[in-house]
Amino acid sequence: MKRITTHFILAAVLACTGLESASAQSRQYKPRDLAIPADVDSEGVKDAGNTAIEKLVPEALTAAAVPKKLAILPLKQDIDGGYFTTQLGNAFVQIGGRSGFEIYTRDNSQWDALLQEIQWGDQFGDTMDAATIQKFGRIQGAQALVVGKVHSISKGEDGKPVVRLGIQIFEVETGRQLWGGEAKGILPEKPATPSVVAQIPGGWLTLGGAAALVILLLLLSTIAKKSRPR
Repeated sequence: MKRITTHFILAAVLACTGLESASAQSRQYKPRDLAIPADVDSEGVKDAGNTAIEKLVPEALTAAAVPKKLAILPLKQDIDGGYFTTQLGNAFVQIGGRSGFEIYTRDNSQWDALLQEIQWGDQFGDTMDAATIQKFGRIQGAQALVVGKVHSISKGEDGKPVVRLGIQIFEVETGRQLWGGEAKGILPEKPATPSVVAQIPGGWLTLGGAAALVILLLLLSTIAKKSRPR
């Protein structure tokens, strides 16, 4: 009887643990999938988006009004389950870390719970008020909140992906906007492999060609002499 009871209790504990784990996973914030046009290369979209991020982040971090402690809010809409959110956070950490910034990107249960409460709107003002911004700031201990948004994904005239991305930074204490910017990311051109011939100066190319011709004539003359009957 004790063995049956022990097995029953163990099964109940495992079941509760599984339910708790599943509940925690269900509370984890996930961005909405951002549709990529069917005729646009998805991998090219990532590269184009990264060029926009590389333009915006240095501008944001050099703005005079932006404080040193920033928390990165995940994007409302993203691709591949949060690709641009990750890239945006990485860019702030890598660039800002060298300039004395403290960047908070890791989510926790309170952060996820607050994200679930937000009724996302098309504009930032429709999404969060000053009180909500302050809640995020208290969770991460940040002075300002960074909010990114992918405005559009399209195909340019040359057929390459174009990503229009924006960043806004809001002060935690007051909720006011400290900085905002937008950039258009275009798939970067692959650098052409320089030709070895093109690297040789014209004078040397002419001299080398003449020398090669002389060597060829001497070689043909030697072959002809050896082939004559004795």
